[in-house]
Amino acid sequence: MTDKYAPKDVKQTAAGPTSPANPVDEAAIQDLARLIHRLSGSAHSPLSGLGAAGTTYPDIPAELNKKGRLTVAFPPCASELLAHFKSAETDDVTKHFKEYFKFDQHFTMGQDAQGELGGARLAAKLDPALSKCLGGSSSPVGVTIAAASAAVTPPTFWPSDCCICEPCVTLNGERNWHKEFVKEPTRPSYRRLFLGDVVWLFYFDRMGVHQILGAILDSYAYTGRLPISNGSLEADVEDDITALVLEVMVRQVKIGLSSTQRDRTHMYRQVVAWTTDVGRKLNPDSAVNESFNVLFHKFIFLALELYRDRRLAVAIQGAAADGGGRVSQATMVAIAETLELLKKRFETFHYGRNYYNTLSGIVWTLASLGVLRSLVNTLGIPRAMNEPHEFVPAAYDLLVLKRPVTSGETNRYIVHRDCAENGRDILLDMEVIDHSDTSPFGQLDTWINVIEPKVEAYRSAYRAMTGVDLGTKSPEPIIEQKA
Repeated sequence: MTDKYAPKDVKQTAAGPTSPANPVDEAAIQDLARLIHRLSGSAHSPLSGLGAAGTTYPDIPAELNKKGRLTVAFPPCASELLAHFKSAETDDVTKHFKEYFKFDQHFTMGQDAQGELGGARLAAKLDPALSKCLGGSSSPVGVTIAAASAAVTPPTFWPSDCCICEPCVTLNGERNWHKEFVKEPTRPSYRRLFLGDVVWLFYFDRMGVHQILGAILDSYAYTGRLPISNGSLEADVEDDITALVLEVMVRQVKIGLSSTQRDRTHMYRQVVAWTTDVGRKLNPDSAVNESFNVLFHKFIFLALELYRDRRLAVAIQGAAADGGGRVSQATMVAIAETLELLKKRFETFHYGRNYYNTLSGIVWTLASLGVLRSLVNTLGIPRAMNEPHEFVPAAYDLLVLKRPVTSGETNRYIVHRDCAENGRDILLDMEVIDHSDTSPFGQLDTWINVIEPKVEAYRSAYRAMTGVDLGTKSPEPIIEQKA
């Protein structure tokens, strides 16, 4: 029996009506699914963190926290160099410090999948007589430690303190939070550095922080052009701390243990294939990781192209305002292939002294900012300029360019900071994201959408800084800092 009231374009079967002759628009279903996915991913949604089909967006801080310490000798006198910082403070300079360090005992020996490299495992590789002497007892290093709780980091007696000291500051940073997508992300506690941190260091170097410090140390040690106290002019102990930090810096520079421009220049070339204007004048002869430079900026271009195509799709289709328009899967596949090649180039970060030079550079960059913050009034910078986006450009004008403090459309500190932080965070994510998952609403698709504000912010800051738009359709953007 047929239903005489059924629409003419609906076929009848024994089980009832089938699909209409004009099937449901599958594209519209995909748009609806994407909208639900976006809503479930909102930081304000009770479904935060859930993707399509119940998949979970990775807790990136938690994954990075799992990566243990690497064996590294801390730069000499780090506890003294970073004495200007107090973790309870909330200004922008202190925020940078907390992104990398905590005041706690540093252990030179690192960790691997089996646990601590120090203690009994280290002792087993050393001559028993050496272990006995360094341990200061009749037992080899680590014998009594082996029974200790696994949660307690064992002391390391080799290398000895007379060679490499273990300061009261260590890597334990809070950077690259993912509050935008995961409602309650794991608190970052990164015990090591990553390649993305080279990008952060590069842009702060390009900002001119080390040039500013050079002018301050030159005046303190030789010329006396700036009225910097030796600790006896002011009653406040802050004056004494600054004087001692400067004295430590001068001594480190004299004996060659500071972070030098040559160290950083060779490291930048080997890891990211970039260089600063000062570094270019050194005419370095070192390997250049050209593939990283090309692939990183290709990724930025492809991501910007995807966002552009998606906005166009939204405009044409009238899709939801959350950005649920469809884009070419070919672009997503191209991004995945680019990431596959790019992540293979991360390995150069672990060659030679690149890791140490990055750590040393970050310590000295932060120490420089701490010194500069304490000397704002001494340098003749107006008291009202008490924030880094004010006193860093002012100090650069006075000490490096040797001109009166000026203000323009572009703030030197802000554009470099934005490039540093956004570029670093994007690269940190790449360490753990499954780039091979190119399916709709998969990890790559979700991540690309989550980082859109960071990619756009990097593009905007880079354009303001160099005049180059990384989203142009040229085969290869003209990268200003290319080595």
